[in-house]
Amino acid sequence: MQLILIRHAQSKGNEANIVQGQTDEGLSGLGTEQAKKLSDYFQIGDITAIYSSDLGRAMQTAEPTAKKLGLKITVDAKLREAHFGIWEGLTFSEVKEKFPDEYTKWHKNYFIRPQWFESYESHRSRIQKAIENILPENGYDSKIAIFTHGGSIKTQLGYFKNLSGKDLTEYKTMNCSLTLINFNPTIKYEDGKLIYYNKEVI
Repeated sequence: MQLILIRHAQSKGNEANIVQGQTDEGLSGLGTEQAKKLSDYFQIGDITAIYSSDLGRAMQTAEPTAKKLGLKITVDAKLREAHFGIWEGLTFSEVKEKFPDEYTKWHKNYFIRPQWFESYESHRSRIQKAIENILPENGYDSKIAIFTHGGSIKTQLGYFKNLSGKDLTEYKTMNCSLTLINFNPTIKYEDGKLIYYNKEVI
């Protein structure tokens, strides 16, 4: 079984360099084009099921691929990005100006988050639960696309590569990039193997 984790296309928040978290904004004009280009990459048989975060930027990225392949989108709120609390809606420049200590600590260690953030472990385990629900719903030969968010994908990179919080600060998940996790011969979460991360296809 293959799980392809896909970060959403450029959102309006990405375009404006705004901290989004769970703020529900859709795609930018460029993001809409990227989502279409992503659908061009996939052919019939490449994907057998599609799941998505319930946030607009993820669902809108999934829609062209789902339409092309004739697949429904199963929506799961557990696939959301982390909640960033009082930072949501601020530009990154504003965050650095107003919260310099918290911002610096977070960028030195991805595990260290301000008290108003969803914790790293809460975020990681939430994505784990979503995957654990998805695995038994599909057959062993399934190829499952999961449209989600940069931070959500990084939690799985951290788990399957056993990376430290400091290590994870070196990684950036690109819009519309693919991250592949294989489950073979079992579908136990802990038996997953990361094959590649952040593959750019558009």
